[in-house]
Amino acid sequence: MNPGDAQLRAQSELQSGESLCWTGNAYPGRAALTALPASIFGIPFAGFALFWITQAYHATSAMSKTSQNSFARGFAVFPLFGLPFLCIGLAIILAPLWAYLKGRSTVYAVTNQRVMVITGSGNRSVKSYTPADIVSVEHRERPDGSGDVVILTTGTTRTNNSVSQIKVALVGIPNVKQVAQQVMTLHTQRPAA
Repeated sequence: MNPGDAQLRAQSELQSGESLCWTGNAYPGRAALTALPASIFGIPFAGFALFWITQAYHATSAMSKTSQNSFARGFAVFPLFGLPFLCIGLAIILAPLWAYLKGRSTVYAVTNQRVMVITGSGNRSVKSYTPADIVSVEHRERPDGSGDVVILTTGTTRTNNSVSQIKVALVGIPNVKQVAQQVMTLHTQRPAA
């Protein structure tokens, strides 16, 4: 997606009285790199599922050949129970591809009222973060000036008896310092508690 298209998509989401300060699109390659660790985990997961399916197939086919009763033939479907795990493993392996494709259609925007993350091209999803939602802002800069802006929000998520705050990452920003400064300026507009 070129910068002109990104700006048009962001402008189409503006509300009355809202002005666009910055807009840009994600660098899809950087988004794919962030998904690489999950992909590495998927290799043994899918490998074990494939191993299980083949071993179950060999065991059930040998059992059905030696025995002609219907109980033994009923086990012929047993290897199919591994297919969902194989599909999950393959989806995990392909996580960088999914992140790349999602990154190609992701637009980030900073306005005078909020930060927007717009994903999708046909069916759009717009997530907005107002100054009241932003707790802190940090950025990670690479030598070429690009990087990621990470926004810690007031939103929380519960997992296994622990509560953690939701982080929003603007991944693969070409001019990360400028964008981080604009998000910090928006953060300073946060109402006093």
